[in-house]
Amino acid sequence: MNRKLFGLFLVFLIALPSLAYSKDYVVRRVIDGDTVVLESGETVRYIGVDAPEMAKKKGGAEFFAREATRFNKRLVLLKKVRLEFDQEKKDAYGRLLAYVYVKGVFVNGELVRQGYARAMIKPPNTRYKDMLISYQREAMEKDAGLWQEKKKDTERSYVGNKRAYTFHRPSCPSAAKIPPKNRIMFTTRTDPIKIGYTPCRRCKP
Repeated sequence: MNRKLFGLFLVFLIALPSLAYSKDYVVRRVIDGDTVVLESGETVRYIGVDAPEMAKKKGGAEFFAREATRFNKRLVLLKKVRLEFDQEKKDAYGRLLAYVYVKGVFVNGELVRQGYARAMIKPPNTRYKDMLISYQREAMEKDAGLWQEKKKDTERSYVGNKRAYTFHRPSCPSAAKIPPKNRIMFTTRTDPIKIGYTPCRRCKP
């Protein structure tokens, strides 16, 4: 293959993913603030977003979970959406992982910017990491949505995992397993959140 043909082949490979995104999908059902079901029956989990989950006991978390779901419905329910994929197209549950757009509105980003969801960075799907973190800082500064609920520090320090973008209490078993090269320390729980780290679901810092 000569250089010219090889160059055209590379251009085709680069353009191929974007061609896959051009198809329109219709959202049949909204499960919660960051997950929807398409008319095809496929489930889509938004990349880079973590909306509050419904709690067993009523409280602030349940209120914000309902608000996030309601806002997500306003954005996408029964509307045509465009999906953009990153490095990993599906998660361990078989759900499509995607950035979602409705008439030019970046749904993932809008949920974070309005305070209906946190930025959740999970490599290797990090294409819009900086944008989502910027939106989160904006929401935090405005005390928008879920950021109205202030959580106090309960530890003198927190342990972050630079590879997984998560942070833990020092006593968390998961923190003990972090290799030294991936370990980073924080003095407050707000510091890691500002740069896109997600609280551990096990120790809940």
